[in-house]
Amino acid sequence: MLIKWTQDLSVGHETLDQEHQKWIDILNDFYQGLLDGKSKEKLSELVVAMLDYTKYHFASEERYMQSISYPDFSEHKEKHDFYVNKINEFYEKIKNDKMILSLEVTNFLKTWLINHIKGTDQQYAKFANNI
Repeated sequence: MLIKWTQDLSVGHETLDQEHQKWIDILNDFYQGLLDGKSKEKLSELVVAMLDYTKYHFASEERYMQSISYPDFSEHKEKHDFYVNKINEFYEKIKNDKMILSLEVTNFLKTWLINHIKGTDQQYAKFANNI
């Protein structure tokens, strides 16, 4: 397991916490696929799943931030867009045989995700608690 859900990842919003947990599960499946030597096709499917779920979760989170009139919404969305673009880049390189899936990619995805939830997402959680 690459990432374990812990309470310090909670943003205090049940739906968004569940989505974060699902997102972590997808990343853990991807990591396990690397360790198990899964085929390129299977790993590509996992990258697509990660990309699709990331877009779904970001849309959900962005709707929530707008519903609470979160003042740093634009900056937060830029970080979301960066991550989606990065996963898209990985997928295109994998699809075109220009990249070998590696722990380096996995570590980037993991580090960004954890830093984002513990840092950036906690900011809207604090804002929501004060309104």
